[in-house]
Amino acid sequence: MIGRWMLAAAMLCITGTALALGGNSDDGNKSGPLAAIETKIDAGEYGDALTELEIYIEGNPTSADAFNWLGYANRKLGRLELAGEAYARALLLDPDHKGAHEYAGELRLMLGDLEGANEHLAELDRICLLGCEEYDELKAEITAWKKANDR
Repeated sequence: MIGRWMLAAAMLCITGTALALGGNSDDGNKSGPLAAIETKIDAGEYGDALTELEIYIEGNPTSADAFNWLGYANRKLGRLELAGEAYARALLLDPDHKGAHEYAGELRLMLGDLEGANEHLAELDRICLLGCEEYDELKAEITAWKKANDR
């Protein structure tokens, strides 16, 4: 039990250091190689984002973040099969990718697969030692889906 708390404390220190060194922050400022693409996605410019993501992925074929955003943009455009393939690739590259688990869970709900969504929620529960936004958001989506579908 002590080991888990020590690990959690260490993770908090690492996260704080990463934010202080210029990682993404909650104030909407984006940084990193995908920042311009994320800005387009935030603006709902999914087609433009897809074009840029395809170019980015050609040079960065092991970027789980890029495949996660590829899945997100395709999902928003209703291209659910392509979205699923992109999320699967993101999770193959990084099995603990929180964003890909959240969005893949939301895709599962869109497809009526509550069990699949719950599997992604369970993975987020495992990954997020002290909880995380992705877990909270997917849990809320599952709750809303259950209510809307009388489950």
